[in-house]
Amino acid sequence: MTSPEEKPLPDGAAHDNGMPVVPDLELAELAALLRAHAQTGTAPTGVEIREWAERLELAATRLAQDGDGLKRRLLTTLSVNHDINNALVGVVGNTQLLGMGPAANVPGVKERLEVIAREANRIKGAASRLSELKHALLVEGGLGRAGTGA
Repeated sequence: MTSPEEKPLPDGAAHDNGMPVVPDLELAELAALLRAHAQTGTAPTGVEIREWAERLELAATRLAQDGDGLKRRLLTTLSVNHDINNALVGVVGNTQLLGMGPAANVPGVKERLEVIAREANRIKGAASRLSELKHALLVEGGLGRAGTGA
């Protein structure tokens, strides 16, 4: 592969520790080069093939790293169901306590507490669906093992 000083990188590319960081656009550029050789019937040189292979390897590595990061972010996002359920315990418990105390006799309070309890149940249902989705991604989607948080 030619050094960065010998050949400018495509728009959007950068250097990381002396190696070019391949933008997604470069994959399309490589495909266009291969199509051009196929259409003209000319064979690429060994140097071109090596350079293309290195560029493809860099792009594949970057895509794999991006995919791993996306999986981690997705699983972290879906893990909020635990936090939601913990907060709901406090909301539901305090709602029940208020409903049993003298505040429940204040006009309109009992109805408001019923609304809080009903909405807390809706949130609990949504958190449960998040948990099911996380489990499906971990077990059925092959992203890891259930219960590992990974």
